[in-house]
Amino acid sequence: MTVSEMTVPETALARLAVEYWKLLRLVERAIETAPDSARERISSQARYLAGQLETVLDEQEMSMQAFDGWPFEVNLPASAINGDDFGNAETVVVERTLEPAVIRDMRVILSGKVVLTAEA
Repeated sequence: MTVSEMTVPETALARLAVEYWKLLRLVERAIETAPDSARERISSQARYLAGQLETVLDEQEMSMQAFDGWPFEVNLPASAINGDDFGNAETVVVERTLEPAVIRDMRVILSGKVVLTAEA
């Protein structure tokens, strides 16, 4: 039985995908400090795993969206963990995505979490 033949609650799959995405970001940071002899092997494995994640999400007609560099607006499907710090700022942008939003059929399954910064 393949993943596409199984019935998995979409929120459970979305939560798992977000955790997998966070793990891949951690691996990307670890690659920077890995010995040169291991860097290419780890990078190749990370690319393969990212492709697997994308394949599973595509099979379920889901996608993930990170917001790094995006203007933070009311309709952005993400909550800011430091949003209260920018009450009077005119332009606030997403400095870093902590968790991407998961979307299916133009519908948000899980909202993302972001860190904001004031645009210079």
